[in-house]
Amino acid sequence: MRVTRIVVLTALCFAVTGSAAYALDLETDFQPPPGEVGTPYAWEFYAEEGCVPYRFTYLNGTVPPGLQVTLDGKLTGTPTLSGTFEFWVALNDNSGPQNPACIYPSLQSEGLYTMVVLPDLAVKTTALPVGAPARPYSVQLEFTNSEAGWPVIWDITAGSLPGGLTLSEGGLISGTPAGTDTKTFTVRAREPFRRFGERQLTLNVAAALQASASLRAGEVGLRYASAVSARGGVPPLAYSVAAGSLPSGVTLNPTTGAVRGVPRTTGTFGLTFAVTDSAGQRVTVPASLRVASRLTITTARVPAASVGTAYRARLASSGGVAPKKWRVAGGALPRGIRLDLATGTLTGTALDAGVFRFTVEARDRLGARSTKTLRLTVTG
Repeated sequence: MRVTRIVVLTALCFAVTGSAAYALDLETDFQPPPGEVGTPYAWEFYAEEGCVPYRFTYLNGTVPPGLQVTLDGKLTGTPTLSGTFEFWVALNDNSGPQNPACIYPSLQSEGLYTMVVLPDLAVKTTALPVGAPARPYSVQLEFTNSEAGWPVIWDITAGSLPGGLTLSEGGLISGTPAGTDTKTFTVRAREPFRRFGERQLTLNVAAALQASASLRAGEVGLRYASAVSARGGVPPLAYSVAAGSLPSGVTLNPTTGAVRGVPRTTGTFGLTFAVTDSAGQRVTVPASLRVASRLTITTARVPAASVGTAYRARLASSGGVAPKKWRVAGGALPRGIRLDLATGTLTGTALDAGVFRFTVEARDRLGARSTKTLRLTVTG
């Protein structure tokens, strides 16, 4: 927002009521004050003697771009180019035969004017870094096009800073944010009694950085996917392993916190993750990752059964991640014998004698599968 600055020098007019006007004078002792690019400007030329009304016209030279000389003696407009400009202005009055009070024409008066147009004083800072609660914050605001010899003073004209922060006259936003907050405000850079520039800025104080890691179990040879989770903080975040190590074949993505890979070794791996934000906050979180060996059905054969006699045989497996589910994937069990899908136990009473071939499958929580073809002999 800009405030129109109008500098007015009152034009004194002395109306000669006699028969002639001899000393029409365009006063060049009064020169236009400096203007500023982009700020509306208005100033009046100073004239005396002769017969009113006066008529002012531009003769030659360079009027500051954006300004014009008006017939009634004003230099007005909005400068668009900085620099020092010189131009001539002519003054004529209302003397002559058409004016019985001033029948003798006055001589035209001419004057040379010099005007300085200063560049626009502007706030250069367009964005502010994010702050973090309870951590010192310091940012120097910047401006452009100051005039030599004039100090630039900063203040806030609208809105306010987050709690715990202040703006100095020198343009330094500093302090320790009291908590999570977002504030939009307008800062002004000004020269005393002269130019100024304003800009609306937003300062965000992010939530405190927090992290957690709950890694699911893995299995050798199976693709693994888990993650370290973080919230709050000042993006971007960086993830790392601060202590311990991940299983061979598994890595941590330093920018997303994703834990991915195909484990190649079994065991329980204790480690500590660290998460750091761009404001310097750092948190650590302990974690444990268990990698099981690959699921395998270890039963090589099952005991024989007898017709009419109760039968029970439990199939065995190693590795994998519980719970496991069993099923008959091929062939058929003897009539009267069934497979418990949860425990892998064969139970029942065989009704028919013979040799029965069947294939069982075990599947664990991670989707690993193992199959084994077995033979059950039932005697009569």
